Amino acid sequence: MKLIQLSALLLLTIQNTALVLVTKLSYSSTTEPYVVSTVIACSECLKCFVSCVLVFLSEGAAAFYNAFREIPTNAVRLSLPSFLYVVQNNLLFEGVRLLSPTVFTACSQSKILMNAFFSRIMLGTQLTSKQALALCTLVLGIVLVQSERDELNDTSQSVGGTSFMGLISVFAASVTSGFAGTYMEKIYKELDTSGKPSHSIWVRNMQLASFSIPMAIFTAYWQDGKVITTYGVFTGYDSVVLVVIALQAIGGLIIAAVMRYASNVLKCFAVSLSICYCAIATAYMSGDGKHGLCLQQTLGIALVIGATFNYAAQKAL
Repeated sequence: MKLIQLSALLLLTIQNTALVLVTKLSYSSTTEPYVVSTVIACSECLKCFVSCVLVFLSEGAAAFYNAFREIPTNAVRLSLPSFLYVVQNNLLFEGVRLLSPTVFTACSQSKILMNAFFSRIMLGTQLTSKQALALCTLVLGIVLVQSERDELNDTSQSVGGTSFMGLISVFAASVTSGFAGTYMEKIYKELDTSGKPSHSIWVRNMQLASFSIPMAIFTAYWQDGKVITTYGVFTGYDSVVLVVIALQAIGGLIIAAVMRYASNVLKCFAVSLSICYCAIATAYMSGDGKHGLCLQQTLGIALVIGATFNYAAQKAL
């Protein structure tokens, strides 16, 4: 079990790092811009298709059809994560609009603490004082890594500057993220009367996708309906964009494994490590002397790595 947990977290770190770097490449590889919301919808469809194939091959046709028959009776609780993630994304967009990049970055990292809070409330997860300190150190480290990058990349003024409504939006998004992530973990870890997992992660992926796909398609047409109807769903797509879709779908499958065998809190550490790796990769791949690692980012990376090892060491006790 420990090996599966570590493998899932390692794969998530690698996948998230690759996704960020390939996504950055995709913006410069296409002659015309692609519609991001359609990429998300396509990745959800691919993730669902792969999960369906895996259920059919590993568990048989009966399990495949039973999984779909269960959906109507569990519609409310299976649809809740998709709805919450749509709310979260809209709140984050509002926060970006109203806050400066540095303030937004600092406040948005409160989602890490919200994940720990809801894990304690909903799953009964116990944290030692050293683990709590590691989480706070992780938040500080990731703020240092990202804030410098956001300041460099900010070429426009935020509309409202630092505003109360912007702060409310970001903290509400953090609460939504923490609850949704923990709720998903609870779904993936549900046990039957014999104490075994009630469903495989592939079945759960399939069931959750029956709601996330319609939500993703609705969001795509709501946000980019005019562009889609004018130029088509696949405008701007090339081989790099297809790799982005594949990586996004693979990420969804890996996150399911992390939720089952590790935890939502450990997922935060894996994603934070990938952000640090992206910062290092960007510094060495740019080659223009403008995107090198500054002292602030180096300190942030050191804090994230130190917090990760400190948390892992306590977890092993």
